[in-house]
Amino acid sequence: MKRLMTAAALLTALTAATASAQFSTVTTQRTIQSSRPVELGLTAGYASGLSGEVFVHAPNVAGPIGVKLSAAYTSPGDSIRDDVSINPTLGLGTFGSYKAQGLASEGGSHVVVGLDGTYSLGEVTPGISVLGYAGGRYGMFKATETYANDAALSNTYSTSAFGVGVGAQLSYALAGNMSLVGDLGVDHFFNSAINISGGANDTYNTGEAGYNDLRSRLAFPGTVFKAKLGLKLSNY
Repeated sequence: MKRLMTAAALLTALTAATASAQFSTVTTQRTIQSSRPVELGLTAGYASGLSGEVFVHAPNVAGPIGVKLSAAYTSPGDSIRDDVSINPTLGLGTFGSYKAQGLASEGGSHVVVGLDGTYSLGEVTPGISVLGYAGGRYGMFKATETYANDAALSNTYSTSAFGVGVGAQLSYALAGNMSLVGDLGVDHFFNSAINISGGANDTYNTGEAGYNDLRSRLAFPGTVFKAKLGLKLSNY
């Protein structure tokens, strides 16, 4: 009888130990999964004009592969091309000639959202890490031309275009979870419909008569090279 009681006690203890070990393993796995680092970054530099960008990066989602979401705003250095005639059909001068006389001004903006897959090369030298990235882009571009004495010629042009991009980020550890980050890359955007509002209200689709003439006047991005520098915080 005593042997039976002892055996039962041992079996109970063994079952409890096994359950405890299983619970500990599951808890550890959940802790590891929930503690995957997330990086937050802010960079500024040049991308067809002065540009600022914020990004969220989840590295090592599957081994060295991660995911990065970014949003950038650029104040372009040029929105309306100076060397193209305002209206070739009417034989009007170039936009640059009107600007030179103080009769015209321009403005614009570029907003780009990106979703990239990343690949970490790890630490290539003490304190310096490198990752490559590639993915899709969605750009929202706007250009405005204003004429002092002719409201009919003053228009705002806008387009939304899909694109692709590749690049590389170099990170240098500063202190704690903060790093200095440099970003070099190139994006390419595909032509899309151009909307006109202001003195004229119209839409030109790709392939439509007059599209190429209008597109040639606008400094909307085609291929964009970017170089930016900033900071990122890790382990969120």
